[in-house]
Amino acid sequence: MKRCLMILCTLFLTLFLTACGSSFEPSVTSLYVQKDGKLTYAVVESFEKEYYSFSEFQSMIDREVDSCNSNYSEPVISVERLDVEDGTLYLLLNFANADAYSRYNEEYCFVGTIEDALSAGQSFSLLFKDAEYEERTTAEVTEKKDDQVVILQKEGIVQLEKPVKYVSNNVEIISDHMVEVMPIEEQDEYAYIITY
Repeated sequence: MKRCLMILCTLFLTLFLTACGSSFEPSVTSLYVQKDGKLTYAVVESFEKEYYSFSEFQSMIDREVDSCNSNYSEPVISVERLDVEDGTLYLLLNFANADAYSRYNEEYCFVGTIEDALSAGQSFSLLFKDAEYEERTTAEVTEKKDDQVVILQKEGIVQLEKPVKYVSNNVEIISDHMVEVMPIEEQDEYAYIITY
C-alpha cells in the first residue's frame, strides 16, 4: 500500500512539474539547480487578495533582495517573476550561487564538485542509491571527484539541469532531472544529490 501511494504521488508530481532539465516552469514551490551552479527558487502558493496586499509583499521582497545584495560587490539575487495569476502567487528568485541562496534563505545549501564538498568537510558517510534504486557505497559515489553535488538541509522538490546519478537515502528520485528531499529532522543530517 505504501509503495502504491508513493508511485501515485510520483505520477502526480511528474504530471504537474516540468521534468525536462533545461527549462523550469514550476507549478509548486521548488528549487532549480543549473549546471553552472546558479539557482532559481520558486514560491508557488495560494494568494488571497482579501487577506494580503500584493504591493506590500512586493515591497518586502524588494527590500530583502536589496539588503542581501548589499553584502556583495555586485548583485547576486534578482527577481525573475513576481505576480498573481488565477489566485496563485508566483515568485521566482535567481541566485548567482549557493552562498547567496544560503544567506537569503538562512538555510544550508552547497553546489559544487564532490572534491570541493570533501574539502569543505562533507563526509558522504551515509547510504546512497542510484536511479534504479540500487544501493551504492560512499566510495562509489565519490569516485569521480568532478561530479556535481547539491547538498541541502531542507525538504522539498529540486529540479536539476543535469541528470541525477546518485542520491542519499533521504531523497526520492521523481525523474531523471527531479528529486524530492524528504523531511530532515537531525541538525547534522544532509541530503545529497549527485549529478553526471
